[in-house]
Amino acid sequence: MRILKIVVVLLLAVGGSAGCGLFSDDAGPSRDEQLQKILDENASFSVILKNEATPAQRADVETALRALPGFTGLTFTDKQAAYEKMHKMFSADPSDVAGISPENLPESFEVRMTDIAAVRKLRDDERPVKSLSGVDQLVFTCLTVAECKDKYSPKPTAPPS
Repeated sequence: MRILKIVVVLLLAVGGSAGCGLFSDDAGPSRDEQLQKILDENASFSVILKNEATPAQRADVETALRALPGFTGLTFTDKQAAYEKMHKMFSADPSDVAGISPENLPESFEVRMTDIAAVRKLRDDERPVKSLSGVDQLVFTCLTVAECKDKYSPKPTAPPS
């Protein structure tokens, strides 16, 4: 959920950039510094477990995550909570998620870290977590201001022909 919050904040920031000059070099605190502060305050990543992960594997993953340098906290999302979150996200058109049951969704951990540098270090060498039995994938949002600008800034479009 925290990753979703980061993405929403960044999308809102980028969406308003055309009118307020978010990415310009105005006097005062730099927009890049403000974005960096947001990234540091929301430093986290997600660990998606395999559907067949056992309770013992889940416990081992949690233990390993708690031992990471820069670890500050975590939130576990079970299949039922993931299902409820998905239904809430798609509440405008429930037909998009018809036929999906809690058993179809993976469990996950959201891992909070001291700062974005700790998350970047883990992303650059994700083997210690990715190699754990029961882990399917790691999910990272943008981890630098440049990545966020590239990922969430509006792209120029070709004029209609």
